[in-house]
Order: sequence, then structure tokens, then C-alpha cells
Amino acid sequence: MTPPPERILHFDVGDAIRLVATAVGREQDPPVLLLHGGGQTRQSWLGTARRLARAGRYAVALDLRGHGESSWAPDGAYRVANFAADLMHVIETLEQPPVIVGASLGGVTTLLFTELYGEHHLGGVVLVDIAPSLEPEGARRIADWMTSRSDGFESLEEVADAIAEYTPQRRRARNLAG
Repeated sequence: MTPPPERILHFDVGDAIRLVATAVGREQDPPVLLLHGGGQTRQSWLGTARRLARAGRYAVALDLRGHGESSWAPDGAYRVANFAADLMHVIETLEQPPVIVGASLGGVTTLLFTELYGEHHLGGVVLVDIAPSLEPEGARRIADWMTSRSDGFESLEEVADAIAEYTPQRRRARNLAG
């Protein structure tokens, strides 16, 4: 079976910010927009994007601003409303309303997007690792953990160890490729 076509997309969303995405599949197929969690990149969705394309969907895995290959915001604008506005720019380029699959930060962005711009822009929403209402203590715990290593990590092994410590109920990942 021939693998579905893949290409890199760029979206200029203003304020000198360019978003980068990987599109998999045929543009005329029903679109699915894949949004990663905070501190992640579009790479975490590429396996899913390929499977969706083989199933007849046009899958677009997006790097949110300040993540992956997308630009950093020169003014430090990383509020969820900024991510939602960026999302509107991306959706406007699609031929039909996409189903959005949003994990964590991507899910929160999707929820705010529907509040600000209306759900009529979307074909559906799938939330991964996020609930429609937030518990402030849980959100604070996640934010504290995400900002605790602002100096970065020396290796993927160190990242995996930090995640394993934060989520002791899960088994530590052996394959760090994703």
C-alpha cells in the first residue's frame, strides 16, 4: 500500500509568528486537525495522522506557537486566547470545518476557540487528557511542573524520568521516539 502523501505547511498568523504543520493525506478528504499538549510538538501526532490519512481523512498535525518548529511570540503572548486566534487562522485555510483532536493544552485551546468563535467552525471535537471544566488546583500543579524546568533537559532520558516521577501511576516509556 502506498503511504499517504505528507507535506509541511506554514501559516503566518500575524505578529511575526509562523506556525508549522505536517499535513498527511489528500486535501479534499474530511479534515482532522491534531493539537498537541503543552511542551509537546506535532511529532506526537504523526503516527495518528498517518493512520487517519489511510482511513480517508486529511490530517494536519500543528505545532502551536512557541512549540516545535513554530515561531516564538516576540511579545511573550502565550495565553490560550492567542492559541485560539492562531487556530482560527489555520481553520480558515481548510476547505471544510475540521474535527479537532486536542490533547491537554490543545484541548483547552479548542474549548476556548468554541467560546470565542463558535462551534459552527468545527466538524467535531475530541478532547484528550482534558475535561470540559478545570479544577484550579490541578491546573496549578500542571503549570508548576511545566515551568519547573525552564532551563530544559540534557536528554530524552531525563525528560522521561521527569515525566515518570510526575506520573508515578504510569509505566515509564521505553521508546522515546514519540
